[in-house]
Amino acid sequence: MIDHATHIVKELILRDENINIAVDMTAGNGNDSKFILENTKANKVFAFDIQELARKNTLDLIGDNSKFNFILDSHANIDKYINKKVDLFIFNLGYLPKGDKNITTNWQSSIIAIKKSLELLSPRGKIIITIYPGHPAGQIESEKINEFLRNLNYKKYTVLSLAFTNKINNPPYVMLIGHKI
Repeated sequence: MIDHATHIVKELILRDENINIAVDMTAGNGNDSKFILENTKANKVFAFDIQELARKNTLDLIGDNSKFNFILDSHANIDKYINKKVDLFIFNLGYLPKGDKNITTNWQSSIIAIKKSLELLSPRGKIIITIYPGHPAGQIESEKINEFLRNLNYKKYTVLSLAFTNKINNPPYVMLIGHKI
């Protein structure tokens, strides 16, 4: 049964057999990166985060893996590090679980990162964004990102929203973006 946004994301990843390069745009504690490394055929997984604690937690979880590269920088700067086509981008917006809840992703850098991800997205690639509108910064980020995604060229991109409509307290939801084929 799918009862959490993370279950939806994992199902989307498991069903894709064509992931060669993946980027975890918000590493957090490293769970998404580890899942991708263990459950896909990805030859390279990059992870971004701005917090040293996220770097430590992610590297502690993943250990030494030649397929993995952690980048201690904003996801908005992806173009400084990656210039190849990417098959999967995953964003888990909000704050670091068990971290400082005052340090959150912000809509400005997230939209920049999404724009750059669209430029790097392989023809059959996907962008998966989990949005958490249940805290003040997350509510604003949710509104701004939705506005941006609603205005993407529908002739070039498909945008799908997956939300729990019968849950309370602004539950997280998933946005899935891909090239129109």
